[in-house]
Amino acid sequence: MKITLQTKIFLLIIMVFLISISIAGYFIVDYVSVATEKHIANQALDIARTVASIPDIQNNLGKKDGSLTIDPLAEEIRKNTNTEFVVVIDRNSIRYSHPIKDRIGKKFVGNDEKEVLKGKEYVSNSIGTLGPSLRAFVPVYQGSYQVGAVSVGILLNDVEKSVVLIKYKIIKSLIIGLLIGFLGAAYLARNIKKAIFGLEPIEIATIFEEKQVILSAIREGIIAINKQGLITVMNEEAKNLLGLKDKNVIGLPVTDVVPNTELPKVLKTGIPETDQPQLFFEHRVITSRVPLIINGEIVGAVASFRNMTEVQKLAEELTGVKRYVDALRAQSHEFKNKLHTIAGLLQLGKYNKALNFIMDINEKSQDTVDIIVKRIKDPLIGGLLLGKLVLAKEKKIKLIFDKRCNIYSIFPQEVNGQLISILGNLIDNAFEAVDPLKSKSNRKVRLLINETEEEILIEVEDWGIGIAANDIEKIFNRGFTTKGTENRGIGLALIKNFVKAKKGTIAYQNKSEGGASFQIIIPKERLC
Repeated sequence: MKITLQTKIFLLIIMVFLISISIAGYFIVDYVSVATEKHIANQALDIARTVASIPDIQNNLGKKDGSLTIDPLAEEIRKNTNTEFVVVIDRNSIRYSHPIKDRIGKKFVGNDEKEVLKGKEYVSNSIGTLGPSLRAFVPVYQGSYQVGAVSVGILLNDVEKSVVLIKYKIIKSLIIGLLIGFLGAAYLARNIKKAIFGLEPIEIATIFEEKQVILSAIREGIIAINKQGLITVMNEEAKNLLGLKDKNVIGLPVTDVVPNTELPKVLKTGIPETDQPQLFFEHRVITSRVPLIINGEIVGAVASFRNMTEVQKLAEELTGVKRYVDALRAQSHEFKNKLHTIAGLLQLGKYNKALNFIMDINEKSQDTVDIIVKRIKDPLIGGLLLGKLVLAKEKKIKLIFDKRCNIYSIFPQEVNGQLISILGNLIDNAFEAVDPLKSKSNRKVRLLINETEEEILIEVEDWGIGIAANDIEKIFNRGFTTKGTENRGIGLALIKNFVKAKKGTIAYQNKSEGGASFQIIIPKERLC
């Protein structure tokens, strides 16, 4: 059976309170019981001393008719002090007073009076003619000579009644305290539950673990501060951007760690700021800052920031802007050279050669251009392929477009960007694979992109160096590259993620005649 946190807190407080009350009550009752009995015994001794100091009792004790004087005095004192008996005895233990008159003149019963006849004061428990009683004994002197003793008795039943009455009052007080403890425990448990938003410990632990995982997984830097401006959270990405790797900054003032921070301003004004440029040492970042508000009160602030350079690089990777620029630059360079050649021929008066040169250029590229223009209806994909064609010519690589190339749809911008990223990365990788080769016959890349009613097929193969056996299982891992440069190893990882998200397939292998081939199939229904 699952027990809620509120119930656990309530039961724990009640258990602690009950145990504490029980232990305290036990010792209090025991102490009070002993103290009460001692107090009653001292009272009895005081009464006995008072009786023993009365001159008429001292002077008449031991005389034949002494009881006639002693008994009335003793009875009056007994009644006034509410004791059970006041008995005066001589040195032979003969009674000179007693509540029951026919026992006067008879021997004292109980056999506990021997020590008092030796001049000692004490209290004892014994059984007399009236029953079990607490007795106080005090010797009686006439001058310096002991003539007898006084015994003042209180029945043990009366003592026990007094102790029980006191115990009852104490236990009643403890029960009232326990009831108050019940109410306090219920109130405290309810408020603790409310303070943690009704969450159970397992839920709090789960949220904490999720927060730690999220903070370590996201590629943005995160800094959080409390109301005093002290850092409460800083993830690893933030530490890397600030050059604080492996340093513990939790609890430090944020202004000491990030001198140009605007978090204290947000903490003061409560106004969020989004996408604000900022400089963290040598890093340019774009920052968003928001106040942390609980129950209408600002209790902290959080800043998230991204490295602007990485954002720009990622944007270029996703949209293919970098590839467009490279292709246009190569195309411009190629046509500039050809224009210079034509201009030179014209200046030399070689008009026929100039005309033949122009026709030769046109014929060589027209077939390929016709395939792209006529069969690739999507303008962005067509533009990318034309750019790669020009780049291939500049690198003296033969880019072969399969005659089955066919794209009759114009895709949404998001899909367009992903297809461009796939094509661009595969073609660039193929160019890099054949670029080191000296043989013109092997410096070639074949491309097929075909659209059917069910799927998009993309094939890219080259006659290059192929994939090393040790690398074939790692080529789709993010960050893995054989180029030996930074900020590489992203393209194939992006391709894999996109194809996987669209429920597509990727096949790749080394060819027997040299080089590698990649085949990607993406269901069309997953693209929309």
